[in-house]
Amino acid sequence: MESLSRGLRVEIYCGEADQVQHKPRYAAILEYLRKEGAAGATVTRGIAGFGRQSVTHTAAILDLSLDLPVVITWIDAPERVRRLLPGVRELAGSGIITVAEVGIASYGERTVGKLRFDLHVADVMTTPVRSVGVDAAVREAVETLLDQPFRALPVVDDSGKVAGLLTNGDLVAGAGLGARIELLNAMDEAERGRVLDSLPDGKVRDAMNDAPTTIRSDETLAAATILMGERGLKRLPVVDGNGSLVGMLSRADILRAVAEAFPRDEAELATAPGTPRVAREVMRADYPVVRDDAGLPAVIDAICSTRLNRAVVVDSAGRVVGVVSDSAVVKALGPAARGIVAMLMSKVKLGDAPDRPARELMVTPAGNVGPDAPLSEVARVMTEHHRKIVPVTDAAGRLLGIIDRADLLAATHAALAGLATPSDSDEDD
Repeated sequence: MESLSRGLRVEIYCGEADQVQHKPRYAAILEYLRKEGAAGATVTRGIAGFGRQSVTHTAAILDLSLDLPVVITWIDAPERVRRLLPGVRELAGSGIITVAEVGIASYGERTVGKLRFDLHVADVMTTPVRSVGVDAAVREAVETLLDQPFRALPVVDDSGKVAGLLTNGDLVAGAGLGARIELLNAMDEAERGRVLDSLPDGKVRDAMNDAPTTIRSDETLAAATILMGERGLKRLPVVDGNGSLVGMLSRADILRAVAEAFPRDEAELATAPGTPRVAREVMRADYPVVRDDAGLPAVIDAICSTRLNRAVVVDSAGRVVGVVSDSAVVKALGPAARGIVAMLMSKVKLGDAPDRPARELMVTPAGNVGPDAPLSEVARVMTEHHRKIVPVTDAAGRLLGIIDRADLLAATHAALAGLATPSDSDEDD
C-alpha cells in the first residue's frame, strides 16, 4: 500500500452570523489562514443544528434568516497547525475547535516543491512591519529595534515608499552605536541606557543603505529565495506595485515555509541531481567549538572567531551540550559584562575576566539533528527553537558539523533552481 503523509484536520464550529470586527467569523478565519500560508481550508454551511445555548437553527424556507451552523475544515502539516492554532483560537471566540490526525494520500496534482514555493511573498512575509522615516533620529531607530525579533528597519519617505534599509551593521559602522542590538537586548536597563546616551546625534538618512534590494508582494516565494541566495541577503523589504512598503521577508520566513513543506517526503521534490537533501550534505566543518569547562577568555575567542557570534559547547567526549552566544554571555554576566561588550565588538582577545565556564553561559537545548535529517527537519528545528545554528551530531551525540541559516538558504536556493516551472494547468483558479 502506498505510504501516506501525516497531517492534522482542524474543524472550527461557529454560527454563520458570528462577527469579528464587522466581518463574518468564518471569513476572518479563512483570511488569517490564507495570509499565514496554510495549505487550504473549506467552509461548510449546515442545514440544521444547535449549540451550547440549545437554540435550534434550520435552513427551512421560513427560517432562512436564522444563524445557521458553519464548519471550517482545515487540513495541514502538523508544524503549521501548531503555529497557527493560537491565532485561530482567538478568532474562533466561543466556537468549538477539534483536531484529529489524518493520512494524506495526495494534495491535488502538485508536488511538494510546487505546493510550497508557488506561494507568493505576500503569503509568507511579516506584516504589519515597523519602519522609520528618512529624517528620524538614529536613537529612535535603535529604540524601535530593541526587544524585537528583527534586526533591520525599512526606511520610508513621506509617501510610504521605501527609501532605504537600516541594519544592525549600519548602526554600528555608520551611526556609532557601541553595541549590536542583540547585545543591547541582553543588557540591564542601566547599562543599556549608558550605551544609548553615548550614541552620537545623527539622522537615519546618513546611516542607511539608500539603494536596498526590494521585492514585490506578488512575486513567488521561489523568486524571493533565489534573489536572496544570489545576493547573499538576510531580508528584503516587500513593496506593492507603487513601491510602497507592505511587509518584510526574512530568511526565517522562508525557512519556516521550508520546515512546513507538506507532505514531508523530500524524495518527492523535483530537484536537479546533486541538490542537497539531508544535513550531511549542507553542514560545515569549520565550526567554532568550546569545551564546557573552558573559561570566559576561551569562550570569547571562540565566539569571535567567525561571523556567527556563537559557538557550540561540547563535553570531554565531544558530545554537544549547548550553544553559547555573545548575547548569552552579556546576559549571564549582567553588570559585570560592561568591559566584555567592548571586547565582543572589537573582536580582540580578552585578558582578565570573571571565572565563569562555558557551561554556565550556554543555552540549552542546542537543537541537534542527525546527519541524515532532511533539510525540512533542520529548518523546523531552526524556526521552532529560534536558533541561528543547528549542530549536526552522530548517534552518540558527538559533534560532526553545524548548519547556519545562510547554509540552509543556499541549499533551498539550489533546490528551487532545479524545480520545473509550473504549467498553466498547475496554477490556482
